[in-house]
Amino acid sequence: MHLCAGVILLLVPCVVLSVDRQKVFGNLHESASLPCTVQCSGELTWTRFQKQDDVLVRCSSVSCRSKDGFILSYEQYLKGNSSLTMLKADYSLRGLYMAKCVSETVCEVVFTLSPLEMTRVIAPGEPIDVLLPHTDLVGVSFTASDAVQPSNLQICTVDKEKIQCSPDYKERASLLNTLQIKDGDVSDSGNYTVQDKVNDETLAIVTVHMREPSPDIKPSPDIKPCPDIKPSPDIKPCPDIKQQEGVPVWVVVLMLMVLLVVVSVLVVGSVMHVRLRREVQQLRENAENSGLPLLQQNGNC
Repeated sequence: MHLCAGVILLLVPCVVLSVDRQKVFGNLHESASLPCTVQCSGELTWTRFQKQDDVLVRCSSVSCRSKDGFILSYEQYLKGNSSLTMLKADYSLRGLYMAKCVSETVCEVVFTLSPLEMTRVIAPGEPIDVLLPHTDLVGVSFTASDAVQPSNLQICTVDKEKIQCSPDYKERASLLNTLQIKDGDVSDSGNYTVQDKVNDETLAIVTVHMREPSPDIKPSPDIKPCPDIKPSPDIKPCPDIKQQEGVPVWVVVLMLMVLLVVVSVLVVGSVMHVRLRREVQQLRENAENSGLPLLQQNGNC
């Protein structure tokens, strides 16, 4: 409560409203709600503190109009809920938002994004990639896992395309889509924190674990190597199989095939001859039993 002096020198009480400022954390590329539970019976507007002429939402007793990327429904406004919904959060939307009823500020909300958290496991010698959500003046600090080194040690600062690093990282760090630190080592295990130096906000925390190098496999001392096996002097090696002089291999193979064919023909002929003799003998016996005269050699019956 303040006392204001009027023109007629009368002491008139003036009321100064204090608005509780809230802080809201959102997730990258997700919707977020900026709360405001004050019921406004007149015109309600939402703006950003940096751009108060740029109205994001305007609601009246007739309707609500919203800018792309934001929404406050008319039904919601009529129910006394003045909360603003951000459809897709990103880093450009961080900052202070204000809701005004007529011309009086009724709500103030600071919107920021929750830090991105990720874990990487790499082998010694591989590069370490530290994600930079944006490069508008950010700092990267390092806290070692073993806590031997100082905690939260500032190692690099990035501003747009410029990079400045401490002497230990000057030759190792490079700026791509990420801050890349080459030749990772076990001592590089720990947390890498990306800090927005303008807004004093933590943007990302990258936890790096280094795989221990696998030790060389050595034979057990109890296992002795096998001795070299030497041939006995009494055992003579088999002589090389060589073709006989003057007789090529193909001739020998051909002779064997011809011999096999001749033997097969003889066997088949012998079997056919025996079968033929049996059939003739059977015919004669049948003729004698039936009383039919045998055919003479001159053809007379």
